[in-house]
Amino acid sequence: MAALLARNAGAPTAHSPRSVSAAAPPKAAAVSLVARRGVSGSFQPRVPAVSRDTTPDAVSPASAARAVALSPDVSIDAAAVSGMLAASPVSEGTTTTTTTINSSALLPPPATDSTPLLQPDPTLALGKQGMLKLISLWFVYRACGNTALVRVAPAILKVFERLHLSWLSNAVIRRTFFAWFCAGEKEREIVHTMRQLKESGIGSILDYSSEADISEDGDAASASARAQANVKADALAKEYFHGMHMASQVPRAFAAIKITGLADPEVLYRLSMPYRPLRAAFEAADHDKDGRVDFTQFKDVVLPAMPGGSRVASPSGIFSMVDANNNDGLVDWVDIQMALGMDNPLARPLYLRTTSTGGIDEYGAIESDIEDYERMISRARAVVQQAANQGVRAMIDAEHTYFQPMIDHVALVMQREFNTPASDGAAPGAPSTLVFNTYQMYRADAYQRMTDDFERSQREGWRFASKLVRGAYMEMERERAARLGYPSPINATLEATHDCYNRGVRFLVDRIAGVQQGGEAAALSPVLFVATHNNESVERALQLVRDLRVDTTNEPIMFGQLLGMQDATSYALAKENLPIYKYVPYGSLEEVLPYLIRRAQENSAVAESILKESSFVLREITRRAIGTGRKDSSVSSTSSL
Repeated sequence: MAALLARNAGAPTAHSPRSVSAAAPPKAAAVSLVARRGVSGSFQPRVPAVSRDTTPDAVSPASAARAVALSPDVSIDAAAVSGMLAASPVSEGTTTTTTTINSSALLPPPATDSTPLLQPDPTLALGKQGMLKLISLWFVYRACGNTALVRVAPAILKVFERLHLSWLSNAVIRRTFFAWFCAGEKEREIVHTMRQLKESGIGSILDYSSEADISEDGDAASASARAQANVKADALAKEYFHGMHMASQVPRAFAAIKITGLADPEVLYRLSMPYRPLRAAFEAADHDKDGRVDFTQFKDVVLPAMPGGSRVASPSGIFSMVDANNNDGLVDWVDIQMALGMDNPLARPLYLRTTSTGGIDEYGAIESDIEDYERMISRARAVVQQAANQGVRAMIDAEHTYFQPMIDHVALVMQREFNTPASDGAAPGAPSTLVFNTYQMYRADAYQRMTDDFERSQREGWRFASKLVRGAYMEMERERAARLGYPSPINATLEATHDCYNRGVRFLVDRIAGVQQGGEAAALSPVLFVATHNNESVERALQLVRDLRVDTTNEPIMFGQLLGMQDATSYALAKENLPIYKYVPYGSLEEVLPYLIRRAQENSAVAESILKESSFVLREITRRAIGTGRKDSSVSSTSSL
């Protein structure tokens, strides 16, 4: 450990340019390395480690074509129904070693820059598994490594269903993919999995893996369909209550929330539609590219991009509302987001469509969507309040791009309400940062969206908390974009996604360090969750933490991987007493099947890496079978996820 801490101590690090107002750069003064209590109870130094930042990737300009956002398959036109949710809680490879030396002992020689600061050891995780579990895991990895099999797997499952043989396919999936990637169906199984992880120094993000999407059959426009959607949303909110209760049984846990479950997905879709055309209009109006527009540009270009923009009687009144913060005659994108969001009742008419013909390509929301929006916000608030009561943190998941504007909106509203020191209702000792949003960095606009949201947090005075992932819906997003004829929202290359991810991590670690070393208000310090299966990304983040001397004691920076994936990295981070969490899905097999298919697809996309993982499993099986040989702790993980 001493060698790790000695490496590159004091190495200068250039700060990336700030595109938004931010904390002052970290001071050069020496800061003592942080100690943290390990599982054994002894204090061990905190490792920091990684990074040479990449050059900025080009953020693709938002599409100006309104059709980019407008391809609804269904409309809902119905009266308001459904009561509000009752908020009653539900009841219940080389590993690094730490050596104590006296003051006269010789210090270890410094490591070279090329030596990884974190060396994942597959035997740390595999050694805890029984032989049958290892054989099952080997089968799972080999299946995921077969790209042809993964590609046709959904069709195969449909054939089994038509032949009334789902019981057979489900039995195989339950004993393989489900057993490895999910915690189970019953509370006892789920909590047991979380406690096992905690014993190894790994926290949990409990995820009820039930997913929702827009209808493709056009049968969602009736009053009964809307009523049914609200009943389902109320039921799912109650399940989230139960999830908060289960998560509270293990210290410092998270529970994941999918906003598409808290409202009719069709409503989320229609309310999200205006955001992309509005952003495109703002960029078109910003002729000098200084990030601001004046009243004339706002009136002539930006406002007409809203569905109800043509009905505005007083554009100057709308502009004054947007310019209220500075009142200088110029507004930027964050000003527009803050003033014209759905949480402002005065702005809601701008989201309503001008006419309604019943066509599927109509632009804008309908009157009943406003009522359903209120229900959704109330459900989200009740769920997050339950998390606060239970001492659990809430992780809002990213989903399909055509829902994401409204998901981001709900996340920002919840962060503004709950991520402040003055937030009421939290359990004693509960984390002050309760709500995290998720950014999928494979999106071409991800970095800009993340930095805009950070800037908003600084202006409104709440703590920005984000989980950065590469993304989980790439194939579906590209297929849908090609089918409906709009530009793909995904980065054109894998390298562009890597660059976007690394820039996002760099941006937030830089600001965390600035707050810690600059003495600025802690309430404005962001919190970063580095969720990745790419070992190089973990190394980069650790090196940044080290170079900028970030104190990780209170978890301003955390790491995470999915249950059953990249365990070598997870256990290596835990061994170094770094904040590491596993995403722990649960639910019935039918509910989690879409999740399991995505896991197989993601693993298939990095077949070389997953086949290497399978070789480690086979080696461990062989070692046990013959009863000889030593554990091989050498592994290099290069997953692109």
